[in-house]
Amino acid sequence: MWESINQNAERVGINLILVDVLGGRIHAWIPAPAIAQLENHLIEGEIYDLRTFVVRPYPAMQIGICFRNEFFIQLNHMNQLFVSEGSNFIPPHVFAFTELSNLMEVATEPKFLIDVVGVLQRVQPMTSFTNKRHQQKSCIRFSITDMFTSREVSFYDKLAELFEQGLRDATQHPIIVIISSCKAQRFRGELELTNLPATRFFINLDTEAVHDLRDAFRLANSQT
Repeated sequence: MWESINQNAERVGINLILVDVLGGRIHAWIPAPAIAQLENHLIEGEIYDLRTFVVRPYPAMQIGICFRNEFFIQLNHMNQLFVSEGSNFIPPHVFAFTELSNLMEVATEPKFLIDVVGVLQRVQPMTSFTNKRHQQKSCIRFSITDMFTSREVSFYDKLAELFEQGLRDATQHPIIVIISSCKAQRFRGELELTNLPATRFFINLDTEAVHDLRDAFRLANSQT
């Protein structure tokens, strides 16, 4: 879950990613008038039965959609929302990974954000700077590789601080990082990945993509 804040620092909505029993996922939106009624009934990671909801297409010019999907769910005061009593397994995380070699193509299409996975390489120390709006910002830069292509990543502000702490807490090496709903862009002429409000990171997550990449890393290093 993450908030949408306008230029006047007002909360205009809450975003969620919903996952179903088939491993499908969809973005859901709670507009400001419905926040008070729904916010306290939603706990990240909990399983719910959701009924009487509205599915809408994204506006034609919408950019920064958290993953490739043309539709989203809009929640309101008419929704029927219950904690599920069923025993169906629903995966806690669903990803659709983009290969790091394809960032050139993705960077020219700002409509959708992407998921990536890579082995952590170089990490630069956290830096602070003042932006054009005279706001104090923090940034951590690092690189990841999928064993074929390496890409630079820049995290800013709270996510940068959380990532720095996550690296300190990591006990398994090499560190493998999943970044979900991140943005591919050009920065100073070079391709990089960066975060938006929807972006999350996962360090050494217990999932098939991480296990496969760790095995590939070990195999490559055993042959050198």
